Amino acid sequence: MRVVIYGFGQIGRLLAKACVERGFEIVGAVDINPEIVGKPLREFGIESDAVIKDSLDFEGDLAYITTGSYLDKVYPQIEECIKAGFNVISTCETLSYPEYRYPELARKIDELAKEYNVTVLGSGVNPGFLLDTLPIVLSAVCVDVKSVRAIRSIDALKRRTQFQKKVGIGLSVEEFEKANLSGHVGYAESALLIAEALGVDVKEVREGQEPVVKEGIVQGVRGFGEVRGDKHIRIEFHAYANAEEYELIEIEGDNSVVWKSSGVKGDLGTVAVLVNLAKTVVSHRAGLIKMTDLIPFRW
Repeated sequence: MRVVIYGFGQIGRLLAKACVERGFEIVGAVDINPEIVGKPLREFGIESDAVIKDSLDFEGDLAYITTGSYLDKVYPQIEECIKAGFNVISTCETLSYPEYRYPELARKIDELAKEYNVTVLGSGVNPGFLLDTLPIVLSAVCVDVKSVRAIRSIDALKRRTQFQKKVGIGLSVEEFEKANLSGHVGYAESALLIAEALGVDVKEVREGQEPVVKEGIVQGVRGFGEVRGDKHIRIEFHAYANAEEYELIEIEGDNSVVWKSSGVKGDLGTVAVLVNLAKTVVSHRAGLIKMTDLIPFRW
């Protein structure tokens, strides 16, 4: 497995280490940061002779794209990788269910991937696993599902500085509102992945998030994604200072399930999901796919 890391920030570097541990060959990394372009990966503690370039000047099997959350911004990089013959796995949250926000781009990616005989997937730990794939798998013990609720709660103070900034920790409410921060991206995507797997006749899709405030200072965010139809799907993500860490999945049906964890490490979880998907994606049929295409449990 010959891979390229496209985007060599914190997640990209952690991913590169995981790829080496798994036995993948890293043929190179791509990043536009002039401070790291030209440097070998060994300078970042990664056992690889590959170097960082500012363009996709490599050949290989799979490109990991870890550069952004919104498909309209990441699309040029996906197109570049497809035309270079790479299969693609990206942490771009809106690529996990792209036809919801970007139906035209989803169609273009699918057509282009089929033309070049490669596969493209958006995934990670959330969206991609904890609040969508895992609930779908747990629902496999039911013949009839009425509702699904999934919650992920994390202590934002234990996450990297970049994430803390994204959820507005330390800002006043006024500063938070003016900053127009992204917070978590992918609420609706996770809910729609579950709905698709369960064959929900979707009538309404809703999502939203709001700051968690203490003594006038933003502590983080709390948000939700919801699909209503003949079944009710709701996912929630809580990311604020000193929050209890856990994941909770409740499936109501003819064989109801309640599952709870003590909390998954987000960055490591994301990297692990990406590495563990590599061989499946490279060997899969060409085109744009979703996690629901890889899960055998579908209604």
